[in-house]
Amino acid sequence: MALKKTGYTDKTSKTYLINSATIFTGVTYSVEEGFTGELHGATSGGVTLTIEQTYRDIEVDSTSHMKLKGNKVLEAATATATANMKEITAETIRRSLNGTITDAGADEAPVGYKVIRTKRMLEDSDYLSNIAIVGTLSGTEEPVIAILDNALCTSGLEIATEDNNEAVIEQTYEAHADHEQLEKDEFPWKILYPDTSGGIE
Repeated sequence: MALKKTGYTDKTSKTYLINSATIFTGVTYSVEEGFTGELHGATSGGVTLTIEQTYRDIEVDSTSHMKLKGNKVLEAATATATANMKEITAETIRRSLNGTITDAGADEAPVGYKVIRTKRMLEDSDYLSNIAIVGTLSGTEEPVIAILDNALCTSGLEIATEDNNEAVIEQTYEAHADHEQLEKDEFPWKILYPDTSGGIE
């Protein structure tokens, strides 16, 4: 059989990851309720999932002139989710800073204001149980879900304003393993991809 001139097949149009993804936190699954979670907020410009893997070639005498199959080891792996948050709330800002949020005192601001402050030490409660990026697969309309465990915003806070536009806050969340995942040598992220009925692989 001759090699095809294009990679397009009758299944191609059913495997596009379409439109902007949505971000949720605290995502869980049960047979009774399916996937549930809390919306993280409206975004602008889509969401970026990045999984970086660094490999190291083991040094062996007289092999430095080429790469050898089986002589490479995974040295490090990280997963991040980055989004421009268009919906800005006091909690959005607090999460960017991993800070504190309290009601403003009578000597600080009018009733109804919140005070957000940076704090010196991180606490376990600063980590979200997970953050999930949810996109849609064109062929099934089923969600493709990337889940990052123990997510912490590490990008800090930058807010730029301009006329005839709205401010956005770029947030980057990093996944972190807990002790049990470390013991199992299990990375703290996963991607859930639907088993399509049309034989798509």
